[in-house]
Amino acid sequence: MMNMDRYTYLFISLFLFIPWFIIIFKRPDLRRKVIKTSLIGGVAGLIANFWYFRDYWRPPSLFGNTVISIEDFLFGFLITGISASIYDTVFNKKYVKKHKKRKKFFGNLFLIGVIILFIFNNWLGINSIFVSSFAFLGFSIIIVSIRKDLIIPSIVSGLLVTLIIIPIYIILFNYISPTYWDKYWLLANTSFGIEVLGNIPVTELIWYFTWGCFAGISYDFVSGSEKVKI
Repeated sequence: MMNMDRYTYLFISLFLFIPWFIIIFKRPDLRRKVIKTSLIGGVAGLIANFWYFRDYWRPPSLFGNTVISIEDFLFGFLITGISASIYDTVFNKKYVKKHKKRKKFFGNLFLIGVIILFIFNNWLGINSIFVSSFAFLGFSIIIVSIRKDLIIPSIVSGLLVTLIIIPIYIILFNYISPTYWDKYWLLANTSFGIEVLGNIPVTELIWYFTWGCFAGISYDFVSGSEKVKI
């Protein structure tokens, strides 16, 4: 089972590649958006585990245990590309430039996010999964307070991303690696170690929802684009 555990993190990305590829194939007009956001997400995935490995999980990977690995990039690459485009794909939306670009504003949000992690996680000791999830949710609220047209896309993107990951997690963690979270999840057997639908941590679903809310509208906010019906 340990050998299978080594590949489980990679399997998440392999499963995520399916909806990512469907989006690319079905919506060629979104390919530039998907690729661009995916690359940014891949880099973010490498950075994020600086915090997550400290206090949230310590998964085995192709390169060893609790080390930055190719899985981190692949996961960030795929989940971000999906989050940024799933709403447009499902509801047949395109985007037109109608608003002010906010690259500098968004860059400041990124810096604030890093500062928040250092203060609340590294200094105050609040678990990184909660700090990051609340940051994603808070940034989403800030964005939609400026761009009210993005309220529905944000919420729905979060829900869609969560719905995509649930069957993947059911297959992986109920049948392929059912003891995975007991071994590598640092919140297991704590008051926060709540699981649903078998062996799916609630914290994972919270993370996916809040990340979907944030990543689902970030590109439109930065580029000044508005979603319209094709």
